[in-house]
Amino acid sequence: MAQHQKSNHAKRPVKKQKNRRRGWAIFGTVFFSIVGVLLFTVSGVLWMFQYNRNSSLDSLSDAQLGVNEELDEDIINIALFGIDSRNLSSFRGLSDSIMILSVDKVHNSIKITSVLRDSVVPIEGRGVNKINAAYSYGGPELAIKTLNENFGLNIRDYATVNFRGMADIIDAVGGIEVDISEAERNHANHHITWLAASSGISKDLIKKAGPQTLNGNQAVAFARLRKVSTSSGVSNDFGRTDRQRYVMEQLFNKALSMGVSKYPGLIRAMLPHMETSLSYGDIIKLASVLTGDIQFQQARIPTGYNMTIANRDTPSYLGSVVYYRLDYASDLLHAFIYDDIPTDDYVKQNPPNTTPWYTEWAANR
Repeated sequence: MAQHQKSNHAKRPVKKQKNRRRGWAIFGTVFFSIVGVLLFTVSGVLWMFQYNRNSSLDSLSDAQLGVNEELDEDIINIALFGIDSRNLSSFRGLSDSIMILSVDKVHNSIKITSVLRDSVVPIEGRGVNKINAAYSYGGPELAIKTLNENFGLNIRDYATVNFRGMADIIDAVGGIEVDISEAERNHANHHITWLAASSGISKDLIKKAGPQTLNGNQAVAFARLRKVSTSSGVSNDFGRTDRQRYVMEQLFNKALSMGVSKYPGLIRAMLPHMETSLSYGDIIKLASVLTGDIQFQQARIPTGYNMTIANRDTPSYLGSVVYYRLDYASDLLHAFIYDDIPTDDYVKQNPPNTTPWYTEWAANR
């Protein structure tokens, strides 16, 4: 594949200390951006709360994480993973949700980019596979390196949420507002019924279509839908990532509207279901990042079917995949994250390259 093209945004030298930027990352988002805002407000009492901190990344060098050290360090990228595990305390398995959280101090914005879980990518030591397998093979370390190496990024931190705990988090903000179609309602209710039978959750079905407040179990079921189109006609995993980002944005807005007195309860609901590489000190240092008027922007890789490759030459054992050129996706990501160019505008100005790459990659192995 082609060498990743670096962003034209101004670069600055990167210091060699591994911990230099751990304090400028956001501690996830409850799907995921919400968490940082809350932690800023209650950081003075954060030490009272226990959370799952993974320090394994502290000893890894940038080379071991596949970090692109030529990027502007005023724009920080963090990997966000959603793990679908029946064990509420487990943070291992396939990453059914993969997002890149970009804290952009240059353009005063937060950017969330979904990476479709069935994206075909090379994974170190594992050949070519779906990108969600990297987390299962080697935990957050390998998952981060896979994102960095395939998209030319500088991710050094992560936050992981166990989907089974998302219902508690959503309930803690009082649910979220969703305008749900009849088809979405039916499919969500099937998911709720299955969860109730397999996991013992309350079978709290969605009783009608239309605008309403969904509770935690209902909202999680809505966010997992992919066999029915969204209101804008997007289906499959494209539609599911759209719903996931919508749920995330609703959580973000609900958290901002909550009174400060309710934040400790919300954090208590969140922390048991999250794992992160960030320390207490790192989180507290975030206080300066989200002060002021912050814009919230969203994107998806690939942006749509126009980026996918129809002439598939990937191994049949991979099953259903999302196949697109990673060099083009890297350029698009850099334009969005570093140059603040909307992905739709970039695609219009630079039509996607949809020629296959797998056979060529395999031949050079």
